[in-house]
Amino acid sequence: MFTQHMMVIRSAGLRVILLLPCIVIGLVVSCIYVITALVNARLFVELLGERDTTRIIWFVCIVSVLLLIRPLIDVVGQLAQNRAGLIVKRNLRQTLLNKVEQQGPMRIGLDRAGVVQSVITDGVEAVETYFIKYFTQLVVTVVTAIGLVFGLAMISPLISVVLLTCGIAVVAIPRLWDKALAERGQSHWAAYEELNADFIDAMFGMTTLKSFGAAGAYGERLERQSRDLLATTLGQLRLSLGETGLSTLMKGLGPAVALIIAFIQVRSGSLKIGDVFTVTLVSVEMFRPFNQLSASWHEAFFGISALPSMNSILSMSATENCKKEPETHKDVPLTITFQNVTYTYVGSDTPTLPCLNLTIAEKQTTALVGSSGSGKSTALGLLMGFDQPESGSVLVGENNPADIDISQLVTLVPQDPLIFPGTVREILHMAKPDANDDDMMSALRLAQADMLQMEMEDTCSHNHVLDLFINEHATNLSGGQKQRLAIARALIRNTDVLILDESTSALDTHTEELLLTGIRTARPDLTLILVTHRIDTAAKADHIIVMAHGELACSGNAHLLAQDPESAWSRLLEMQKGQ
Repeated sequence: MFTQHMMVIRSAGLRVILLLPCIVIGLVVSCIYVITALVNARLFVELLGERDTTRIIWFVCIVSVLLLIRPLIDVVGQLAQNRAGLIVKRNLRQTLLNKVEQQGPMRIGLDRAGVVQSVITDGVEAVETYFIKYFTQLVVTVVTAIGLVFGLAMISPLISVVLLTCGIAVVAIPRLWDKALAERGQSHWAAYEELNADFIDAMFGMTTLKSFGAAGAYGERLERQSRDLLATTLGQLRLSLGETGLSTLMKGLGPAVALIIAFIQVRSGSLKIGDVFTVTLVSVEMFRPFNQLSASWHEAFFGISALPSMNSILSMSATENCKKEPETHKDVPLTITFQNVTYTYVGSDTPTLPCLNLTIAEKQTTALVGSSGSGKSTALGLLMGFDQPESGSVLVGENNPADIDISQLVTLVPQDPLIFPGTVREILHMAKPDANDDDMMSALRLAQADMLQMEMEDTCSHNHVLDLFINEHATNLSGGQKQRLAIARALIRNTDVLILDESTSALDTHTEELLLTGIRTARPDLTLILVTHRIDTAAKADHIIVMAHGELACSGNAHLLAQDPESAWSRLLEMQKGQ
């Protein structure tokens, strides 16, 4: 647990200097409470004794001023804690996001998105209470308790020992529940993560659930998980209430026993009657910080339960180096090569790419084909620098994709691209901030997407295509329209290499041919990689690479490969004819 704390503390940038203002203000507030108690004790003594009007007025005025000042200082303390909390949350989220980014899509994608999202959002929010409120209150409580114990020892050593014992018990009793609470807390956090992940999946997959008539069954699953979360919450609450009851008993027992001892000592003559008020009121103020400490502890326990999940992200090994500018030279061709590349996904015993060797020439159209599971997407992931191979090398010209900002050389359009909400102009501007309307229209024409507004039934035909608003996840576009817009977004970046990973699968063959021909004509220097299951599309490429079982099955010109009946390309042709 301590190791987890220290790792998260370092990642959050939590330092003493950050908590110092909060601690100082907390101590000032405690001092005001104690001074108020002392003045009230003197006031009671005066009321029961000489009843000097001047003194009484002074005591009342002092108490009134203290009562007015304390809320103002409390507000300042809350502002200081909020400021420290914002810094801690910002640092911690940035570190977690950097770790996620360093893993790349090929590794972080192995975890459920909802689980990672829970840690980065709700987990970080909950940890703020633990690191800021609880740590601050812990210091304030210890300093206040020690100071008052020493102060009361000057009046009655016995009473100070009793109060110190009860104070230690208040802090020690929760430690007896730590193991059980930690186990319950982990169960509670796991149930919360699972529910959150499934809920996000349901939101994104609502269309699928509806189309398969599975919405009701999935809703029942969420209901069961909600009940499980409630059960773990109540179980943790029941356990916590036992600890709270004993702690509360000790917090009440301390002042009560102190009062009894004070009366006994008054009767024996070892304590003045006026000191009874001081002992009673100060002992109550001694345990006031303990109440706030207990409240902060229970409020922070949700965040403590999230620490193991944060620790698992922070413990991930980095998979990328410091990115540098890619090196390109006119006399060095931008050839893409895979040399003896081996890659195995985390958690798998079988390598997806046992030993891949292939070459993709520059300024040509290369079709990358193969059956599902042949390793095409894995090879593209390594080409995009999403991860590094276990052995071998991937090079784009003279550049290792994992060492450079590969996005300056290569643009990938996946089969199901993510389109952010906004107008077409905003979407294209995000890809290339310095692009003007002419650049955008040129990219849209190449992608056969310059008339999108005319194809949509619920859009006025006179609207300009750049002003067309696209919903989140492009829900107001068809699959083909979405792919064409994504291709236009890629083309406007004008990189040397463009990869279309099944990015034309939703287009009819005529539109696909117009699109690919237009790109090839407008960009003769472009290295175009087509990942496709359409054999007729692949056959039109300058070069074909067939992958099977994570290795190169064959490569070359489509016509020449077809002449060899034993080639993997010929077998793909036969399979398509059979279909």
